[in-house]
Amino acid sequence: MIAGCVDRWALCSQNTKLRSICRPEVARRVIAVIITAATLISIPLFVFFDNSSGLCAIKPAYNLAYVIFALIFIGILPPILMIIFTLLARHNLIRTRSRVQATGGTRQSIHIHKRDHHLMKMLIGEVLVFCMTTCSYPAITMYNYLTLPIKAYKSPLRLAIESLVGFIIQPLLTYTYCATQFYGK
Repeated sequence: MIAGCVDRWALCSQNTKLRSICRPEVARRVIAVIITAATLISIPLFVFFDNSSGLCAIKPAYNLAYVIFALIFIGILPPILMIIFTLLARHNLIRTRSRVQATGGTRQSIHIHKRDHHLMKMLIGEVLVFCMTTCSYPAITMYNYLTLPIKAYKSPLRLAIESLVGFIIQPLLTYTYCATQFYGK
């Protein structure tokens, strides 16, 4: 998603060197780097989780490390980078539109304006859906970590509510984001 925002920012740029990175061969290299980086970033997860009890759970010694990991790589970096590159793409489109003055409202200028408007709506929609669905996971992870010392004092109803909220946030919203389609005609 971040790479897509960077690609749209570069595509809207007036700088020809930036626009030149929007080629299929560059995209293939970026995809290979993303797959490698995602694999390397996920390696600590093998250390954080334990399956010896039959349930996949975070080892107590790594709770804080996992919370920090989730905050940085899910809750902070992706939304900030997506927002920055979306705003930069918007800035590039506004700057380009102000420099290009069509004579007499031609059909082509109206088509370009609509295309730019749809691109910005799509970018902003993707970032909002990501923030609403995926960024809540680090928040619930941090909440669970911070309230761990008082878990023995929680009522069964409160534990059930927290479990339900965790179930809704963790798999349901994350899969909702993955299934949300922004591309069409």
